[in-house]
Amino acid sequence: MESLKKEYEGRLEVVIYKAGKDFGYIKKYGATTKSMLVINESKAVRNINKETIVAAFEEAINSCC
Repeated sequence: MESLKKEYEGRLEVVIYKAGKDFGYIKKYGATTKSMLVINESKAVRNINKETIVAAFEEAINSCC
């Protein structure tokens, strides 16, 4: 996830929340038992694997421009 975050840096705002470590997301996105990825503070990706992350990043880039 970190390498993909760096690859898309500057084109997207990406925040990685880690379950059990980060708690700032709970109010906005609800509690979760797994880590999740939040893109542009609007899309939360909970099924985290390379394919879903790349698809979500590309969707976000294409929808904003």
